[in-house]
Amino acid sequence: MNTLKSTLLTLALAGIATASHAAAVRVVFDDPIFTGSGYDAVHIKFPNAGGSKTEYVAAGRFQGTASNLVGVSPGIFVDSVDDMFMYCYDLYESIGNGSVVDYNINFDGAFSRTLDFLGAVNSVMNTGSMYDPYAWLRPVNHNQGAAIQLGIWESKYEIDADWSLTTGSFRAWSLEGATTTYWNDFVQAIPNSNALEQRFTMVLEARGAQDMIAGDPPVNVPEPGSLALLGLALAGLAATRRKPKAA
Repeated sequence: MNTLKSTLLTLALAGIATASHAAAVRVVFDDPIFTGSGYDAVHIKFPNAGGSKTEYVAAGRFQGTASNLVGVSPGIFVDSVDDMFMYCYDLYESIGNGSVVDYNINFDGAFSRTLDFLGAVNSVMNTGSMYDPYAWLRPVNHNQGAAIQLGIWESKYEIDADWSLTTGSFRAWSLEGATTTYWNDFVQAIPNSNALEQRFTMVLEARGAQDMIAGDPPVNVPEPGSLALLGLALAGLAATRRKPKAA
């Protein structure tokens, strides 16, 4: 009897876990890709193949639309599938205006250092009575968006513990003055801020295209197929409890 109960629960939970691991989405990036926020064109230097690489890039928040959802519901996207906000989380591959990419979703992909930085960004940007865990996805202008993007890159590609764009393995220069001001505000807030919780983020991963980091509402509701599987397991448990004892 106990073996049956364990088997039913294991199958149900395994079905939910499988749906989670299979989470995927198609993203169609806007054209232009920085719709609604803009960017700051900067020089960056980052680790690459045992050395370093220098690029002239546009730093800012990307925008696009989500479709072809697998294992997830539309409710996991901030603010909606039609207005999907995200930042680049990968400097080794590229993305462009109007690109179409099929991503796997990793709900545990954000580095702890990235979460430290995003928590500081939220502490600076949340000035009202209502706390918004997705404030980092809603820059007020292109300079703020650029500073957030640079901080995300710094959090992932900097080997040293210090937060600096002028020293270390990740560097950036030619920033607009306002971008530098926002960057300084965010970095100075890190020591006194709580890290953003992992559950508020997801990383979109794909071969041949830049990975992205985006927001994720905290309640990930299992897909109907998973719920049905769990329902069968619970029904099976109920049936075993109702079975009369042998005489």
